[in-house]
Amino acid sequence: MSKRNIVIGVGVVVLAIGWYAFRPELIFINKTVNEEFPGGTVMASIEKGPMSITKGNFKGLAHETKGLASIYQLADGKRTLRLTEFETSNGPDVHVYLTAAEVEKGSEAIKEAGFIDLGSMKGNKGDQNYDIPVDADLNKFKNVTIWCARFGVNFGQAALDTPASMPVKVAEGNFRGIAHETKGIASIYKLPDGKQVLRFSGFETSNGPDVQVYLVAAPDAKDNETVTKSGFIRVADLKGNMGDQNYDLPANVDLNKYRAVTIWCRRFGVNFATAPLASAKS
Repeated sequence: MSKRNIVIGVGVVVLAIGWYAFRPELIFINKTVNEEFPGGTVMASIEKGPMSITKGNFKGLAHETKGLASIYQLADGKRTLRLTEFETSNGPDVHVYLTAAEVEKGSEAIKEAGFIDLGSMKGNKGDQNYDIPVDADLNKFKNVTIWCARFGVNFGQAALDTPASMPVKVAEGNFRGIAHETKGIASIYKLPDGKQVLRFSGFETSNGPDVQVYLVAAPDAKDNETVTKSGFIRVADLKGNMGDQNYDLPANVDLNKYRAVTIWCRRFGVNFATAPLASAKS
């Protein structure tokens, strides 16, 4: 093989390695995504829609970057980072990070501050979602960073607002059937505005006339007599004998006294089912 051919061969190899490392064509190629919000219709404040708990607008650093970063809490407790009207430059090995400090550039600063890698950027343009680990502390990881891991470059960053107050689960119990087979979970949440909501999830019981939801002043409304003798608060008519549902509680209800949820047929004085409540945290 001639010296010329060897030089050409080495040059081709060098160019190939350089192309693989820098991927210059990505600068001119956009990848657009358009993801729907995950989970469909879910509750906010235990009632409806995904709840936005913190958000911030992107600013460009190494590359022009724009759009909105929002973190949502879903009905099942999971949290999702959603980028909307998002746009930045494309590049090799670009990731979405939650970072723990105001970090603008430099891999060492990112490492020192701490970060959570939410995964490779799905596209440099468009709406997209990223799951957040359940143990991520949003009081610590307060920025969303678009980070080129290959070159240690911060494309852009969004500083997130202080996380909003979330509903707090204060009590919970499992239903068990008394007169009728019943299943599901009864949970009581305290909302940021101070209101309390009783939520049934995975709920199923028998249908019947004039069926009510009661809070009973007993640790466990185990029979009809307990309900009538202990005293109760009528919460509302039962909305349905199957499915997830919410009930507003009176503002002054004392959960240290009213410690059981009962499904009560008022017409016949029958206790369909009860859920003894115990202290809980969401």
